[in-house]
Amino acid sequence: MNEEQKEAFEAVEKINDELFKKYYKKDENDNSKDWLAVVPIVSITFANDYMFIGLSITSSEYDCQLPEFTIYNSQNNDRIYYEKSDKYESFYKYVKRKFIEMKEEINAIKL
Repeated sequence: MNEEQKEAFEAVEKINDELFKKYYKKDENDNSKDWLAVVPIVSITFANDYMFIGLSITSSEYDCQLPEFTIYNSQNNDRIYYEKSDKYESFYKYVKRKFIEMKEEINAIKL
């Protein structure tokens, strides 16, 4: 695993921890039972030099999972590049930014 992949992996782990804390719920009818209602999960896949980061939504209540949405793929790197520092934005900031953009797009849908 190269340094970029390691950074991305650590960012995905950190974001999943944050998502779990935010979306974790206790069953109020049964205090002994903890559950996750609807939880977004960020995944990362490595294939040689390629890397893919995706977002899926699962529901333990309804036992279903929506298709995975692509957040990042290393062939089309669209992270912000900072010329002054000669670096790309961190994967942590990038994934959070893309997640927020996706949420806003979904929330804008009028049914």
